[in-house]
Amino acid sequence: MKKYPAYLILIIIAFTVACKKDKTDPPDNPVSKNEFELFIDFWNPEGDNPEISFDALETSPEIKIDFTRTFAGFVVPPHFTNVKIDNLRIINDENINYEIQDINAYEFREEMGGWKHDVEFTMSYEPIEDLNVMLVLDASESLGEDFSKVKEYAISFVDSIFMTVPIVKIGIVAFSDVINVFGLSSDKYEITNYISNIEQGLFTTLYEAINVGIDTLQNNFAESKSLLIFTDGTDNNSDPEITDDFLYNKLVNDPNVIKINSFAIGLEGKGGVDKPVLEKLATNGGIAEFPENVDQLGVVFSRFSKSISNVYNLIYVRNQQKIPKSSPAKLKFVINALPK
Repeated sequence: MKKYPAYLILIIIAFTVACKKDKTDPPDNPVSKNEFELFIDFWNPEGDNPEISFDALETSPEIKIDFTRTFAGFVVPPHFTNVKIDNLRIINDENINYEIQDINAYEFREEMGGWKHDVEFTMSYEPIEDLNVMLVLDASESLGEDFSKVKEYAISFVDSIFMTVPIVKIGIVAFSDVINVFGLSSDKYEITNYISNIEQGLFTTLYEAINVGIDTLQNNFAESKSLLIFTDGTDNNSDPEITDDFLYNKLVNDPNVIKINSFAIGLEGKGGVDKPVLEKLATNGGIAEFPENVDQLGVVFSRFSKSISNVYNLIYVRNQQKIPKSSPAKLKFVINALPK
């Protein structure tokens, strides 16, 4: 029997495996460092009641959205239906936000053996134009002299949001042993002046302050609503009934159509930040980050201003063909985006 060199056998095996891979298989996520994939199920049983749900496992992890939601659409006479998907962000594992450049639509067609580039049914996108933000700001004495820097970064955060989004309202919840609230306002001067005059106090009434921020946002309407929590410690002064679990459930079970995207910053310098709690409370498409010192904190505030303000609504346009929920159309959207 003729013998072949080991390296030749390995080449043959590798070639055979490669040939078996279906050429129509969707590319790995992401397709490139600037491309991200969103996988969707679409159904429209009666032709006038379209709905969309997400495949969170297949979708690129950089895409931040509420994957638990089902999005319902509406008829656009005479031939089309639209489904609006709100509050989508693209944030990579370094917490860099991405700006969408274009979106290509694909549909899995079994009779064609794979993904078909769809030019008739498309996904459009638009930046949100109406944003409410509540900044929950730690003013406890543990911050020491760093607190002046914290206020400086918070003011820069406010300035950046106002420069990016056309219609903005921002409110402040400053907390220590007491909680002081500046309600949602579109007056940038009044907001920044309020931040400048915040004074430090004892203790950390963190959970009650977050609860005030959530209540304020849930009782007001906007295209997008974000909560940004900043602290250098752990709660030690809230009502025992207001816990991290209470707050988490309040965020994820929000009865409003537009849920709050919750972000958190924990300054690690003093060593007292409860990372698991802040990571849990950064929900509904939000993220948490933990700078090690006050200089890094400025970078994080700047990065979060982009992540909070650079958010999109998507519109999927399709005809009124009846598609049962039991066998939905399988859709893939390749989003081309660049770091902002």
